[in-house]
Amino acid sequence: MYVLPRSSVGPRNVHYMASNKKSYDGAHDYKQELKSGYRHSERFETDTCHTKLKLMYSTKTAITMSLRDLLEKVSDYDIYAYYLGSFKPGKLMNSPLRPDDKIPSFAIFPSKTGDLLFKDHGTGESGNAIKFMKLYKGIQTREELERELLRIVRKMNPMSGEVKPKYVKTVDSGLTDIGIVRQPFTEVDKAYWKQFHISIDTLRYFNVFSIKYFLCNSIVRGVYKEDNPMYAYKVFDKFKIYRPLASKYTKWRTNLTVRHVQGLEQLNPDGGNLLIITKSLKDVMCLYEMGFNAISSSSETTFIPDDTLQSLRSKWKHIIILYDRDVAGMKNARQYSKQYKLDAIFVHKKFKAKDVSDAVKANGFFAVKDWLTKTVERYDSKCNRSFPDGNIDWSSRKSLYS
Repeated sequence: MYVLPRSSVGPRNVHYMASNKKSYDGAHDYKQELKSGYRHSERFETDTCHTKLKLMYSTKTAITMSLRDLLEKVSDYDIYAYYLGSFKPGKLMNSPLRPDDKIPSFAIFPSKTGDLLFKDHGTGESGNAIKFMKLYKGIQTREELERELLRIVRKMNPMSGEVKPKYVKTVDSGLTDIGIVRQPFTEVDKAYWKQFHISIDTLRYFNVFSIKYFLCNSIVRGVYKEDNPMYAYKVFDKFKIYRPLASKYTKWRTNLTVRHVQGLEQLNPDGGNLLIITKSLKDVMCLYEMGFNAISSSSETTFIPDDTLQSLRSKWKHIIILYDRDVAGMKNARQYSKQYKLDAIFVHKKFKAKDVSDAVKANGFFAVKDWLTKTVERYDSKCNRSFPDGNIDWSSRKSLYS
């Protein structure tokens, strides 16, 4: 049995060991802790490398190794893999912190600094590998933490002479893969879409879903909150994520290409009389509620592909552009109008709104519907046949412009 050298017993080391009896908050930053006094020099000083190795591998003297020493011998991936086995960073799994978890809601993902962080979407818990250890094993003291780390080093890096690098993620240069987890429409969702007179049935018809969270390349990128709801537009086999209350930098996430024309799937394959090209799926749905057929390009910076537009021309008698009443929208509308010889119209100034959906929100559904009906009468005398009370003749809605 190894006997501690006399030089290791003294006030300094007694103070160090006593300090290890304190409890540590799971969110505590161990790197800051290292800087504040638990340094490499706190190890027992010995005369030979052999003695140092014996100290390192003795669980009875684990407290003599600093966290930094131990963490240099093992990577974040090793720490997680010690408990979970082999795993793919970014991929959802059943939460190891909740044995009753039946739905994959736990992910480990790389941070910008190269650390591997975890997120449990069932409880909201998140943090680094050290916090995961504390939660998983119920670790309360620094001594327990160091002993557990020593076990991991012995198992995952038995040679322990190699400093483990941080996790390095390989970058796929291909198209972003977006995945979603749907949920029923909440009261918040219903109130939001009601502003634009868009019903839940219409949302479903256009494959718009309320989502709990979404993933990009298997990494969770956003979670639904009542003050920041999220929706997924499914267009053919791709998705556009819409967070209406987020900043302009995080409002949209998409993997649509120019060929993913929004609303195209819902059009009558035989065509009809009037088709409106607008700039967003929200406007497409507003127009659908009014009884108009509409489509939108995949983004505001693109237009309908030439071959798709040519096919639509062969099926629809009239095609017009209805873009935003702002500098960019009017400029693009005039460009496409001239290039493709299509008429362009804009929301009337009296509505003090840049697009159809905003006009509906500010002025009411029927006011905007009546204006648009009169505006496009020159293209179709049958447009939006209404009852005296202003309601659309729903019995003929599906066949309008046919």
